[in-house]
Amino acid sequence: MTAKLHPDLPIHQRIALIAEALAVVLDRGPEMAVEHTGPYPGNLGVYVIGEPYDDSRVVHQIDNIARELEVLL
Repeated sequence: MTAKLHPDLPIHQRIALIAEALAVVLDRGPEMAVEHTGPYPGNLGVYVIGEPYDDSRVVHQIDNIARELEVLL
């Protein structure tokens, strides 16, 4: 990740930079891991444990989280 977030960047580039940063900070091991969710390299999701003491996992798309963050920033 070499590019920095700037207010004058187009929205799609801002979201892409935020998504790239999220993929790094949300990869926390077996409890919360970033993995591919589709056939394309950009299809990433963060998988979290669905219920305590359960093997099920819930996925949240990194791009959706990045869009929400971009609006908040």
